[in-house]
Amino acid sequence: MNRCCATKANGEPCTLPANGSQGLCWAHAPENAEKRRRAASKAARAKPSAEVRAIKAEISRAVAEVKAGELDRNTARAMFTGWGVLLDYIKLERGIRVEDELAAEIEELKRERGYAS
Repeated sequence: MNRCCATKANGEPCTLPANGSQGLCWAHAPENAEKRRRAASKAARAKPSAEVRAIKAEISRAVAEVKAGELDRNTARAMFTGWGVLLDYIKLERGIRVEDELAAEIEELKRERGYAS
């Protein structure tokens, strides 16, 4: 099996199998540049949102305040319930977005391969 002839960003030779006549793997083949860009963009969007980070910080602060006796446990319990609802809604939004993106990609693949919609 031939190995890719490209060099990785860290200067080491690529160890992936080469595809096609250019001697490059999928990750280094120029014709896959747009697909790699889209995949990298999705990876960046998969990071926790600012909303999730803010809720995490508020939860941590509330836990510390309960431990210090500065926040009533019942009040904290109600806050945690509210944050749970918010996080469920954030997950729902994210799931819908992912489904929409996957549906669009499937349609694009169908068009590329000549399948009717």
